[in-house]
Amino acid sequence: MFDIFNVVNEEYTADEHMRNRTATQQAPSPTYSGAPASDVYVVSIGGSLIIDESGPNAEKIRAIADSISSLHSAGKRIVLVVGGGRSARSYVEAARSFTQNNFDLDILGIQITRVNALLVANAIPNAHKEILTDFSRARPILDSGKIPVFGGLMPFFTTDSVAALLAEHLNGAFVNLTNVDGIYDSNPNENPAAKRFDEIGYKKLVSLIVAAGSTPGQNVVLDLAACMILQRSRIPGVVLNGNDLSNFSNYVNGYSFTGTTIREIEGEVIEEPTFTEDMGKINVDVPQKKTRKKPKKSGKYAAPNPYQIDF
Repeated sequence: MFDIFNVVNEEYTADEHMRNRTATQQAPSPTYSGAPASDVYVVSIGGSLIIDESGPNAEKIRAIADSISSLHSAGKRIVLVVGGGRSARSYVEAARSFTQNNFDLDILGIQITRVNALLVANAIPNAHKEILTDFSRARPILDSGKIPVFGGLMPFFTTDSVAALLAEHLNGAFVNLTNVDGIYDSNPNENPAAKRFDEIGYKKLVSLIVAAGSTPGQNVVLDLAACMILQRSRIPGVVLNGNDLSNFSNYVNGYSFTGTTIREIEGEVIEEPTFTEDMGKINVDVPQKKTRKKPKKSGKYAAPNPYQIDF
C-alpha cells in the first residue's frame, strides 16, 4: 500500500537498516552514550506546539525555527514533518456538519497540516519552501543542503506516522516534539503517580498503546502505526517536550536530555493483550513491574476511534 506515497522501491531487511545507520555513525557523544547512530533526524513537530486558542503562535514558530536553523548550521541533517493541532481539528469538526465522508474529512485535515508546515518553512531560511508530498524527494533536498518539510500525506495516517516512514526511508532517527516530556505508564493528567519512561522498548510501547486504546489525548503520545513502523525497522526514536528547545538541542548534539528513548531492548518479553469473554476489559502483563497504576477511567478497553485522526 506504500506505493501511494511514491516511495522509492528500496527493499532491505532490518539488519541492513542497522548496518546502513552504522556506516554513517558519528563520533561518540562526550557525555551521553545513547546518541543515535544516524546523521539524519526526522523531526515531527506537534501542531499543539505552534497553534494555540487564537491560532498560529508566531513567537513559538520563531523559537522552533531558530532552534532548527542553529542545528542545521552546525551540520545536522534535519527533515521536518508538521502536524495540524487545533486548526486541523476545528476545520474537520466544522466540515463534519456538511459531510460524513471520512476520507474527505481526512483530506481537509491534511491540507491544514500543510498550511502549518508552510508557516514553519517560511520561518527557516534554509528550509525548502515547497511543502513536499513525495518521499523520494527528501534525500536529494537533504543532499543539496536544504531542510525538507512535509505535512500530512495520506488519510488515516497521522503526521507522526509520516515522520516514522521518512525515518525508515532515510535510515534516520525519529524525533517527536510534543507538549509533554515523554511517554508515561499511565495518564499523568489523571494519575499523579504516573511514571515517565526514560527508555522503552518497541514491544512494550505497542503494548501500552493497545492498552490505552490508541485514542488522542492518552498518555501514549504516538499512534499505533507510527510505533509499528519504528519497531519493524528498529528505528531509534525519542519523545521530547518541544517547549524546551535547549533540551531538544542537547538530544541532537548527543548530550544528556530529558525525554523517552524508544529502542530495541534485548530480552524484552511482552505478552499479547488478553480479553475477557465480554471483550470489555484488557489485561496486559508487563514483566518485572510489581505494580502498575492505571488511569482513573472505567478500566475498560477503549477501541481506537477511526473517526478521530489526530493530525
